[in-house]
Amino acid sequence: MLFNSFIFIFAFFPIAFLVFWWLKGKNQRYIWLTVASYIFYGYWNWWFTGLMAVSTFVDFFAAKYIYKSDSGKKRKIALVLSLCANLGLLGFFKYFNFGLDTISSIANLFNLSPNLPVLNIILPIGISFYTFQTMSYTIDVYRKKLAPTNNFYEFACYVSLFPQLVAGPIVRFSSIVEDLENINSFSKISNFHRGLSMFVIGLGKKVIIADAIARIINPLFENVSDLSTPLAWIAILGYTFQLYFDFSGYSDMAIGLGRLFGLRFPQNFNSPYKARNISDFWRRWHISLSSWLKDYLYISLGGSRVGKLHTYANLIVTMLLGGLWHGASWTFVFWGFYHGALLALYKMTKKFQDRLPVLIQRTATFLLVVVGWVFFRNKTFGDSWTMLKKMFSLENTGNYVLPPSFVIEILLLLAVSGFITLFLPNTFEIRYPTKIKYAIVLAFIFVVCLILMNYQQAVFLYYQF
Repeated sequence: MLFNSFIFIFAFFPIAFLVFWWLKGKNQRYIWLTVASYIFYGYWNWWFTGLMAVSTFVDFFAAKYIYKSDSGKKRKIALVLSLCANLGLLGFFKYFNFGLDTISSIANLFNLSPNLPVLNIILPIGISFYTFQTMSYTIDVYRKKLAPTNNFYEFACYVSLFPQLVAGPIVRFSSIVEDLENINSFSKISNFHRGLSMFVIGLGKKVIIADAIARIINPLFENVSDLSTPLAWIAILGYTFQLYFDFSGYSDMAIGLGRLFGLRFPQNFNSPYKARNISDFWRRWHISLSSWLKDYLYISLGGSRVGKLHTYANLIVTMLLGGLWHGASWTFVFWGFYHGALLALYKMTKKFQDRLPVLIQRTATFLLVVVGWVFFRNKTFGDSWTMLKKMFSLENTGNYVLPPSFVIEILLLLAVSGFITLFLPNTFEIRYPTKIKYAIVLAFIFVVCLILMNYQQAVFLYYQF
């Protein structure tokens, strides 16, 4: 079920919202949100709900055992078993065929032809997100940073919360436990205006901007070898803004929905294209994932407490695995390595880079990020390399011709996107005034979205991860 669908906006959400606020007890609301979330998730495939249930049971009881055990060895064994269960499910469904393909490719280099099976595995939507979410809970309990909940209904609700279930933000239990504990006494009026505003703005980002850009640039990426230099830049700049408005739009909608149920999810984007360096970019882009990788992987590897070379290696390994988290493809792995190398390079040259004029810092960072998106968007290294050559070879001729009306439309979309991302406040900086003019603007955005949704209801880009 998509947020940008009529069944969600006019059926699922109103029922979930009204029943939630009609119920009074904490457990009643936990159970209702859990049931609603399983219905939401099972709308794609009911088999997927079983995987989420397994993850819920494993981490709930593993965390309780770890917390109560006085034996360091037993606590570690319980943690390892929990991590193996979660990573085992994630690894099988997301990386099994990728691993076999990689083995076959290596074997072919030595003229070997292994007869490896290829399974028709369907990737469960959101498995990467809720797996990291439940793992953070168990790890925090193991590190004695968090006391586990004794209420299974509360934990099941936390794991399955439909607003952020399939594409984040990745919510840590410690950041939301207070809201969960007070879920029966939260004032819906105090957050209704902000939550509804964020949902509508996020819907507008997705439907009005991201989907409009996608309609024009998707054919360009299907014909990379036929693009001229200008069209190659239009394609990648279009994707740069499409990805941001699509993903940040989803995050805004998720955070807004959370507010409507009395739950405050963490900020996931903070104007990333205003970043002054690559480290600053990762403090602004997909914040819940980058902070997860930092706290549970980078620091575990030693972080910056070790020697310089070791620190650089930690950065590269962390981002390389972050790239792999995004998808079972070597282009994602390289994208992660690319950003890890940029982070290491920034750490080496921080004093020099920080002395540069702000405009140069922001422009250079933006261009470096754009180059990275080439590998993130294209399916193969061949297409990625071809696009890079097209971008920087100054070829003004190409076989692919974009209709003049599309050229005007995409240039307007790029201009509007650039203006919004660089000069306007993001959704966490907006004050959300309670004025009739503001309500009229929101209503107009909502109506435009409904009209456009009548023609297309596109899946969010991060659903594939």
